[in-house]
Amino acid sequence: MNKKFAILITHGTDTLAWTHAAVRYAVKHNNTNIAITGSQIPMPEGVGDFSDAYANIGNSIRFLTLFRPPHIFTVFNNGQNAFSDSLYKINRWDNQAFEGDLIGTMQWDEIQFHDDVIETTDVPLPLDTLYVVTTGGTIESTFNEEGVLAPQQDRLSLFIKSKFDNPNTRILYKPACTIDSSDLTFAKMKAVIEKVSECFRESDSAQVEVDMRFDENVRIIYTDPFKTEADYRKAMEGASAVIIAGYGGGNINIDAQSGFSPLDLIREKGCEIPVVLTSQVALGAADFIYENAWEAIKAGAISGVDLSIPEIQMRLAYLMGHKAQIEAFCNEHRMEYMKAVEWLFMSGMKFRTKRSRCKYETQRGMAFDMRDLLINFTFDESLECFKEYRKNMK
Repeated sequence: MNKKFAILITHGTDTLAWTHAAVRYAVKHNNTNIAITGSQIPMPEGVGDFSDAYANIGNSIRFLTLFRPPHIFTVFNNGQNAFSDSLYKINRWDNQAFEGDLIGTMQWDEIQFHDDVIETTDVPLPLDTLYVVTTGGTIESTFNEEGVLAPQQDRLSLFIKSKFDNPNTRILYKPACTIDSSDLTFAKMKAVIEKVSECFRESDSAQVEVDMRFDENVRIIYTDPFKTEADYRKAMEGASAVIIAGYGGGNINIDAQSGFSPLDLIREKGCEIPVVLTSQVALGAADFIYENAWEAIKAGAISGVDLSIPEIQMRLAYLMGHKAQIEAFCNEHRMEYMKAVEWLFMSGMKFRTKRSRCKYETQRGMAFDMRDLLINFTFDESLECFKEYRKNMK
């Protein structure tokens, strides 16, 4: 029997962008909708109307039942926005807390689309089961005796039940943890993914695979005027991959008179481990229109293009979790390891302009697939796509 189900994950905002990306990279051959949400204001004891939790939860359920599956997305900003990737928290306190790659905006009477791959239904799809994976965070917090917010047990069930007209829909809760979002280590994040995996097993989704192979040694280095060569070297020590969060459009210091430039380390490390160059500025695609970014690209840095820093870190963690598989594949087919890593990493990237894409691909001597081959493809399938590309290039 084909069971109709969906998954809702409630999460704190501090680390939500990382969990969002981890779920997207882990779940392969997805066959349902998965929404992730939370709130900036705690849900009170009773059902009220001043917390953004109500709009975020309510519209998460609307998106879950109006999007034709399968999609994985985060719903936030008073429930108005559904984001597919590149999620970034941009506001510490306001309800309009996130930016990212929009796929839909909830209007008063319909969904406005921002992605042509999304299809909707006019009538909400009936669900046999809604799985709710809970992690704590602000949405489940309350003030303790010292007057500070602390995570509590689930407080969502009454409100979620009120959003379903169909009494036959089962709502099954899967608590992963009850912690503050800032306490969500990667080990806890894997526990969340395991709960998602349980949902698929219980729904008899045999074709769905959950890939938990992530490398946790991906480092982020933020440029600043005080950083020295020793700082960079220490940050890179033992790293499986490195993200350099530069200035502006992805610029770094290349002034030779200063005695040191990150360019030196990019040339040195870029042959051994992936070094991705992006920007610490939250909005807009990282680009290499300035010499201080283009020289780093020529030295071997991979462009982070349109992805947020959390997305890049999780993407690299996923790729490096399959390093041995990539190396074995490249040895078998006589391909360059770093070429394969960059080609897979760059698949599906949305460049700022067509000119930027052409310039980058010309410099690298290869064209990148317009599909994101790390999302929903098993890693074996991703590597086969690279093999096919190399075959067609000969």
